[in-house]
Amino acid sequence: MSLTESKHPESETMRFHPAGGVVTPEQWLALGQAAREHGDGYVYLEQHSVISVRGVSNEQALGDVPLPTAAAHVLASPLSLQARRVAQRVADALSEEEGTSPAITRAAVFGVDGGAGDLLAHGVAAGLQLSGGSAGQVEEADSARLIREGAATGPALGLCDAISQLVDYVDEVSAENPEAIDRLSSATPAGLAQSDVPIGWLTEHTAPGRVDLGAGLQDGVLPAEYAGLIAQLGAAITVTPWQGLVIHDLAEGDADVVLRVLAPRGFIFDANSPALGHR
Repeated sequence: MSLTESKHPESETMRFHPAGGVVTPEQWLALGQAAREHGDGYVYLEQHSVISVRGVSNEQALGDVPLPTAAAHVLASPLSLQARRVAQRVADALSEEEGTSPAITRAAVFGVDGGAGDLLAHGVAAGLQLSGGSAGQVEEADSARLIREGAATGPALGLCDAISQLVDYVDEVSAENPEAIDRLSSATPAGLAQSDVPIGWLTEHTAPGRVDLGAGLQDGVLPAEYAGLIAQLGAAITVTPWQGLVIHDLAEGDADVVLRVLAPRGFIFDANSPALGHR
């Protein structure tokens, strides 16, 4: 959990970066509760899969509420189950590495690209790109290339070796220059076309009869009660790097019901909606 200054001198903005953007139903309930009881009543989705609760006047009152965060900030291609899993492994490896500067693991942004280049287009400067073509391939990738300064470099390595190489690279940058956080945050992004942001009915990467449902929110603002509502779905949900959500692995009939329930509540399922602006 990291705290940043709010515009209100007696309150704080609490920011969270769950590994791979993955947030459990229990954590959505906790976010909604925190925003409703201790914040301004909203949960905010920000760039780089960051979630924030604003206007918190008493952080300690949250106690042991299971809010989602990881020691290292690691993004993942939201439509790749394997990328999301590897992102958790990368976050764990970086947080456990004693030689890694705490300032770098707090401030740097890493990423695990599922293979389609969406995170490279987003501007991730350091991380891994999994082998294999599509972002949502069914088969688990067993190798990856290192992302350095915004580009995938070198040969593909086994996942364990690739994660170790990434940790070594972070240690190397940290040792060379403690102020080198800029090299490990965001490269200059080429940008992801608005039509390519995962919004709507997503089936190209799923098993027959299953759907991932991508939703956007105007300005990334989610009322606290709706955080509780999506928690009730009991589905895996990912916060994307583009201020959206992906609800994973729904049966087609269930996805249709979810869409009909959420659309009137401000969830946007059209990637070209002007309400989303340019992501």
